[in-house]
Amino acid sequence: MSWTLALDTATPTTVAGALGRSPDAAAGARETPAPGARPDHTRRLLPLARRALAEAGGALEAVDRIVVGLGPGTFTGIRVGVSSARALGLGLGTEVVGTPTPAALAAAALGDRPGGAPSPGAAPVLVVQDARRRELFLTLAGPGDLRDGGAGLLPAAVPIADLEAALAALPVRPGLAVGDGAATHRDALVAAGVPVPEDPSAHEVDGVVLAGLGRRVAARGPQAVRPVYVRGADAIPTAQR
Repeated sequence: MSWTLALDTATPTTVAGALGRSPDAAAGARETPAPGARPDHTRRLLPLARRALAEAGGALEAVDRIVVGLGPGTFTGIRVGVSSARALGLGLGTEVVGTPTPAALAAAALGDRPGGAPSPGAAPVLVVQDARRRELFLTLAGPGDLRDGGAGLLPAAVPIADLEAALAALPVRPGLAVGDGAATHRDALVAAGVPVPEDPSAHEVDGVVLAGLGRRVAARGPQAVRPVYVRGADAIPTAQR
């Protein structure tokens, strides 16, 4: 059986997912740091990947596609995920693809997961991520945006102070908002008419959903797997200042 392995470290949560040929052969694993603790992506990612594969009935040696969440998110986290996926792909001799992290959050909210499908007329989902620097990453995604695995999604950085104006400027009203930023700014979103799920898991990446999206992305080689940073780095080398 062929297997797809999904990895995401763009958010503080370390995420892995495994998907075989059938939706029943699937498992996800994730680990969220305790409040105030830093993520431990580098140490935890591979053990979580092995755990997801084992729980689904697969093995690392049977993986024939790796999909990685490209961000946006933390710079360090995105680099860990992308470099780990490339290294695993090289070591296993398997193809590597990437898709924006908000695609997985939107797909889960829309019911677009292995073995399921969203309603064709479903309202788009607004993914709201904490971007730090008093900003949020906003990504609007409908069912049609996920046909290619979400590869064409375009997240935008918006100051928290401008959230109300950004919501008013959206071309359509979202049916739902998910993501850690949505959970934090629930009151503002609800006041604008955008519901926010109470379930905390709705605001975290699902590794199995990410694996399913990765099967729709055209493979173009590891070097084509480029992070989605949206904005420049916090730290700038002295020579570039």
